[in-house]
Amino acid sequence: MMHFRTAPRQPGIAVRTHPFHFGRVSTSAYISLASYGVIAAWILFGLFGRDPWKPDEAYTFGLVNHILQTGDWVVPTLAGEPFMEKPPLFFVSAAMFVRLFGSLLTPHDAARLASALFVGLSLLFAALTACRLYGNDRALACALILVGCIGYLQPAHLLITDNALVAGISIGLYGLAVILERPGWGAISVGTGAGIAFLSKGLLGPGVIGLTALALAGLPRWQTRRYVRALTWAALTFAPWALLWPWLLY
Repeated sequence: MMHFRTAPRQPGIAVRTHPFHFGRVSTSAYISLASYGVIAAWILFGLFGRDPWKPDEAYTFGLVNHILQTGDWVVPTLAGEPFMEKPPLFFVSAAMFVRLFGSLLTPHDAARLASALFVGLSLLFAALTACRLYGNDRALACALILVGCIGYLQPAHLLITDNALVAGISIGLYGLAVILERPGWGAISVGTGAGIAFLSKGLLGPGVIGLTALALAGLPRWQTRRYVRALTWAALTFAPWALLWPWLLY
């Protein structure tokens, strides 16, 4: 009779006891991958294969079409009349997507890729903010909670400037979350986020970010010269966004 000796288990080497057994890391990776897939599908499904919905998408695409036809992005124009209710960042972004993908998609479908871009930025920086404030394991959960909000479902898939506004606010709030530990990066994020929000829908976004920054100054941890200096750099970062379009408009 032949005897087989089992090799001793060496320390530090994992032994798979079952062909379908997954360790904790692998299971976590599969869950994360599935979650990213859900988020990507949530962003993309509903953007394509439909006509612009009245009233918002119809007039927004009219402004985008004016840029495509004339190349004039400084003065948003609708039906031959200046439309000064909203700054042009979102309209310009949508026009760029039409130029890039208009040969593959209908113009209004290609324009909605701008919404996908800004919604993706909103989710990304919301997740980064949660990561900074609550830990790495909360980042993905934050993004999933945001896409699970019923009130966000329809606007996130529309061709509207609000998506760029939300992205700017999300970037700005992330900057405030990291500004004490990384003042330079935080200041750039605050200023850039406020700038994107301003060029998307006027003073509403910068106002939200600015009031939040002032509210933080009332807390002991933020009552430092470092915070004041960082806010100064944030204001300087915001200045080009705030001045360029009004100057060209003038």
